[in-house]
Amino acid sequence: MMTAEELMGQYKKVREEEGVNGGLGLITNPNAKERGILLVGMNPSGEGDGIHPYSNCETEFWIPKHSMMGLFDKKCGYIDLLPVRNGRQSKVQKDNDLSNRYHGRLLAHTRDYIEELRPRLIIFANGDNYYWGFSKKDPWMGYHFQEVNSPLEGERRCWKLFQITGIEPTGVNRFVNDTNLVGTFFLQYRQHKDMYGKPVPEDRMLRFADIQTIAKFIDSGWEKELY
Repeated sequence: MMTAEELMGQYKKVREEEGVNGGLGLITNPNAKERGILLVGMNPSGEGDGIHPYSNCETEFWIPKHSMMGLFDKKCGYIDLLPVRNGRQSKVQKDNDLSNRYHGRLLAHTRDYIEELRPRLIIFANGDNYYWGFSKKDPWMGYHFQEVNSPLEGERRCWKLFQITGIEPTGVNRFVNDTNLVGTFFLQYRQHKDMYGKPVPEDRMLRFADIQTIAKFIDSGWEKELY
């Protein structure tokens, strides 16, 4: 399994080769379970270069995430799609099509990490799912998805559940035709507070019980291995 130091080394190599300035941040959980749950964000805050353990992230921004993962938190993986530290997400995404070579090359290495971890459930805590392949115009990582009937109830069913069915060759995925993630479930969520500080309504906010419901829906025996 690729270490955080190895992944950061790949990111820095891309930055050097592309002649780009700016800090790179990387948050991972060294105790993450392969074939477990992976929580995915967009980009890290802060300045400069740095590697940070997921378990040490305890600011107001992170507390709801740890609470949501509950008993799964210790073995839950974490990664941001892009390691760039550019402050507000809108700055990171100001050039969000495939002409952004720097972001595409960084994302290729993030995808390598995810492919090695082979999660059975990905929770994407961000609204911009086009990076995964939902946009046919700009497929980025190029994954194919099929919506699944979610086991969640009430207002929480607004968070769509998908399953990865395959992949199409793109520059970001280095024109591959296969993936370790076929069969992986993908839950579309968003930050507990959006960029304007507006929180997810309480009746839609995902709790540990909801993540546990989805894990049991995927495989009740597997769910017991996540503690």
